[in-house]
Amino acid sequence: MTYLWKGEQYVVIGAGGHSEAGTSIGDSVVAFRLPRQGESVSLMARLIDRPGGRFVAKAVAGGLVLVALVALLWRWRRSRRLRSA
Repeated sequence: MTYLWKGEQYVVIGAGGHSEAGTSIGDSVVAFRLPRQGESVSLMARLIDRPGGRFVAKAVAGGLVLVALVALLWRWRRSRRLRSA
């Protein structure tokens, strides 16, 4: 189904799940706003709103945090060695 609200067009999808398909039982209604004529897609939409995009974003963020922690630990240990020498 599609509708207009405050001058913007939306597409609505009704989806239902049942246990025979191996999914959890439940229903959902999801609405997507269509881009306006001449409007470009945002960077966030290009990176995250695609299959697996949220997982990739979280994995990259986790990797950056891990690299930062390793760099801080390395600098801390290096400064301790220099003080004791």
